[in-house]
This record gives sequence, structure tokens and C-alpha cells, in this order.
Amino acid sequence: MRALLRNSDTPRDFAMGEVPEPVTPPGMVKIKVAYAGICGSDLHIYLGQESGLPQGIHGHEFSGTIAELGEGVSGFTVGQRVTAEHTASTCGRCAYCKTGRYQLCSHRHSIGFDIPGAFAEYVLVDPQYIHPLPQGVSLKAGALTEPLACIIHAVELVEVKPGMPVLVVGPGPMGFLAALTLRAYGCQVELLGTQVDRERLERADAAGISVLEELRPGASYPLTVDCSGAQGGIRSAMSALEKGGTLLQVGIATREVTLPYDQVVYREWKIQGTFCHTWKDWHQALRLEETGRLDLSPVVTGEVELEDWQSAFEDLLDKKGMKTLFRIGGEEAAQ
Repeated sequence: MRALLRNSDTPRDFAMGEVPEPVTPPGMVKIKVAYAGICGSDLHIYLGQESGLPQGIHGHEFSGTIAELGEGVSGFTVGQRVTAEHTASTCGRCAYCKTGRYQLCSHRHSIGFDIPGAFAEYVLVDPQYIHPLPQGVSLKAGALTEPLACIIHAVELVEVKPGMPVLVVGPGPMGFLAALTLRAYGCQVELLGTQVDRERLERADAAGISVLEELRPGASYPLTVDCSGAQGGIRSAMSALEKGGTLLQVGIATREVTLPYDQVVYREWKIQGTFCHTWKDWHQALRLEETGRLDLSPVVTGEVELEDWQSAFEDLLDKKGMKTLFRIGGEEAAQ
């Protein structure tokens, strides 16, 4: 089967290749990939910033149709439209697993990181992490369920109220999704970027999100959300935080960050980290998609063949566009 392969930790050492189609073992499901999204973490891997991962196939935001059921699998049908979490396995015994926070399991393995991912024609998934797509949710929208579930998990970790003013920093795909989600929760959202982010800010503005290129003097918020992962963005999120407020850290900092940490004491700030998602976050994400409370179409700015991977990666690194999807599954991807 066709697949996009990472050959080494050397930056940009990706290439298209042919690998054997996976055999479906007992208890597993083989999914024919229709769409696969490029995540910020995939860009980090592409730049060689995630050394130590197994060589092979990445990609963990995807949708598709069930191609084959392994022996003993029930509750699904061949041809069924689905998406899936990228959790591949956990220990099932630790306190995190037993309390439903299995994404924090120290023995967790993940599709697209530890085992072959979705930048290929087929991917193997444990059926307990598969989510059928509701009738009104397209395969294209289904491929965005994973990043949306990440944002929902983050939002559910903090207290949000209708009418609450919130500042989101960083107008990339996750920042845009955070702004759209918080608006769906009834918050008054502003999205902060810079002149470099002009194209993305214009797209957010067209979707009805209030955008800023600089903080308004004296403005403060009970909740700020950093989706940039950059020191400047995190500092902006902190500087706009009112006393007793909460900084929700969504963006992953790939470099060491220096912050005025003493202000956490003096201003009684709370800093909330967030990682990945759980089953209930996926359930909520699909409900928001199904009911139309959250329209994900403005987030997708590109749809390309897997063979066009290099230009897609480089454009996103240059902040051209927002979310690019690989169209992999032929007829299924047209749905």
C-alpha cells in the first residue's frame, strides 16, 4: 500500500513508499483511510524535533471506512464510516486507566507515534477506540474530530460560563478550533495573533470570531488560552490574565520558556495543562458536529493527495492556510 514514510530523525527526511498492507489480527479492525489531517505534532516530527520515535508512518487525525474485522470483533460492519482515537493501547490497570484518564497512562501507545499511523491507505485500530460517524457528519469533518476532542478536553478542565470573556492566543488550527469551541460554549472570544498571522486572522474574522493583532491596553480576562506554544504567546496570555484567573496551556512548547513565575503567587493565577482526550471528549465532539452547533468547515483550507505531502507540510510551516487534509481513500474520500 502507499504510505508517507519517515526514514530518520534528520529534519525533512520523509518520502513516499510502498509497504505491505497490514494483516488484521484477532480483536483488531482495519480501516481504509479516507482523510488524514496534518497536525502540529506531525510538523514537529517532520522538522526532527521529536527524536526517538520509531521510523515509519505518522498521522493520527483520520476518518475512513471499516475494511476488515478481526476475529472476535463485533458491533461494527464492513463499510461503516468511522473515526478513531489515536490511543492504541494502555495498561488498563493503573489509577489513570481505572478512572477514565487513560491518556495519562505511562504505558500508553499511540497511533502515528508508537505504531503505524494514518498517512497510508490502511490503519489498524483497537475497536474500543473507534467512533462511528453520525449520519450528518461527513468523512471530511470526521477527520477533524481528534483535534476537536483535544480542545473539548481542555475546555472541560476549566470553568467556563456563558458570556465569559476569553482570550485565545495563537490563530493556528488549534487556536481557531479553541475559539470556535469556546464560542459554542457561549463565551465571548477574542483571538490574538500577529501581522505574520494576517491570513489566518482574516479567516477567523470571516467565521465571526473577534480578532486582535495586539492586546487592548488594560484588557484582562478571567481565562486565557495559549495555543501558540511560543514564549511570546504564553507571555501575552499571562499578561492579559486578571487576578485569580486561569491560563489554559494547549500549545506545546518545543523550546525552554522563561516566564514571570512569581506572578502566579502575587496574582493567584492558576495554570492548567491539558493532554490529549478521552472517550467522553470524542462523544461530545461528535455531538457538536452532528447537531451543527460547531461548523468545522472554516478550519479546512486545503485538501491534497498524499503524494503532494511536501508542499502541504512546507505551506503549513510558512503559515499558509489553516488545516490541510490528505485525501487518501478514493471514492470514500469524496463523501
